[in-house]
Amino acid sequence: MKHLLRWLFAISVIVAIAPSCETDPFNDTTEELELDPVGTLRVWFKLSHPWLPLDKIIRTDLHVAEDGVEIYKGNYLQSANLTDFQEDYFFYLPPGTYYYEAGIACICAGDTCSAAGFPGNQFGGKHTMGKFTIKADELTTIIPTFQ
Repeated sequence: MKHLLRWLFAISVIVAIAPSCETDPFNDTTEELELDPVGTLRVWFKLSHPWLPLDKIIRTDLHVAEDGVEIYKGNYLQSANLTDFQEDYFFYLPPGTYYYEAGIACICAGDTCSAAGFPGNQFGGKHTMGKFTIKADELTTIIPTFQ
């Protein structure tokens, strides 16, 4: 009798902890997901200047916003983590029209930066901005130019 009770107890425990036949409500499949279309913005942020060595110019800003006013307010949709060693930056955006802002600074000593057109001598900066359009599943390339 003891063995029969142990067997019945073991079977009831197994049945209690066994997975049920109900489907998992959190088991999503990729077929159920609908992704919004996006396009790619490539910013070819190359550095060049006729009077300065390239190691004396640094990238300081690269932002994307919904319109020009939002750029001035600092309300960016996306910003890049800039480096001295990378020229290409990519943003993935829904189709539409956007604005970008890019900035560089001169790190030469003395008045070399001022002579090269950077206001404020050393650490003087230049900014540029522009408008671009993103289309679904297409690549848009912009090249910031500074005067």
